[in-house]
Amino acid sequence: MENILPREAEHQLPEWLTGQMSDLERQKLFDWVYTSEPSTVVEIGGGSGGGSTFSIAEAMARLRDEGKCQNSVLLTADPENGPAREFYGQNERYKDFIKFLSFSSEFEYIFPSQLFPPPDFLFFDGPEDPTLNLEDFKFFDNIVKSGCKFSCHDWETSPRAFDGATSVKASMLRPYLEGLETWETSEYLSGLDGEWPNLDPESRAVSVGLICMVKK
Repeated sequence: MENILPREAEHQLPEWLTGQMSDLERQKLFDWVYTSEPSTVVEIGGGSGGGSTFSIAEAMARLRDEGKCQNSVLLTADPENGPAREFYGQNERYKDFIKFLSFSSEFEYIFPSQLFPPPDFLFFDGPEDPTLNLEDFKFFDNIVKSGCKFSCHDWETSPRAFDGATSVKASMLRPYLEGLETWETSEYLSGLDGEWPNLDPESRAVSVGLICMVKK
């Protein structure tokens, strides 16, 4: 089967299940998860569930359709994930492998218990709190193994092409992570004007910065 985020699956989403990622960002996240064939995916900041949560969940469902990753799990934390709990918790395609949490701090109790294998795919799109994002990453960096992938939305720390705003979400995490020798960039969607994928001055920017890194 072609490795794409299926449009027919997007049509399953109710209108109230919203998300903020662009189509290209959603496709990239889907692709990174799908090709990783992960055992444990951790998502911090999935919101109401119509953006990154869907991209991750559909990639994992596609893998299960193909007989792969039958025991894989998606653990997603967001205090505003009520709509996601309602939709995915009742959907036969997703409900068996998605577990919902309210706060990222809950992961500190989950992984020492060995209920799940250490994460091998991390996705961050949490609050505009640079200290919290850095602390969350440091926690996981201590438990994940070589080959784990890390992705983060709103990676741009300069005024972005999309709306001219500056996100502080990664303002501490990005320089910290880029200074580590244990992680390397796999793929990067810039959030700056004139850099891929924001090359067309006639159109609205298609990324606010999306990174995919791999632990060495």
